[in-house]
Amino acid sequence: MYRVTPRRLKKALPILERHWAELHKSGRMDTLGFEMELRECWDVGYQEMKSMAEDLSKNERYRFVAAYYMENSNGSRDMVASELKDVLEKLYGFDWHVSRDYEASRDKFWASMPKEA
Repeated sequence: MYRVTPRRLKKALPILERHWAELHKSGRMDTLGFEMELRECWDVGYQEMKSMAEDLSKNERYRFVAAYYMENSNGSRDMVASELKDVLEKLYGFDWHVSRDYEASRDKFWASMPKEA
């Protein structure tokens, strides 16, 4: 599993900050651009980006960026990569044993994101 080490984080800060600002200002970001820039910056492939996104989701500042990427990296939030579904459920605080309303948990998570930085 690939990790976002302190060195990788530092190297990617301009990319992360630009996409963080875009997401917080407009509620959207260029997922494909984000992925391609980070893949080049970190010299990793598509598969490695999944574990990197999971790692980024644990970073308080970049968790919304990571969640947006995970939701949209396959084209739409209805086509989330299977490897990322569990990660998103944890971010959203969703538990199949307690509720069946995944959308409500997702909406609550996104409602907690500041609109502008």
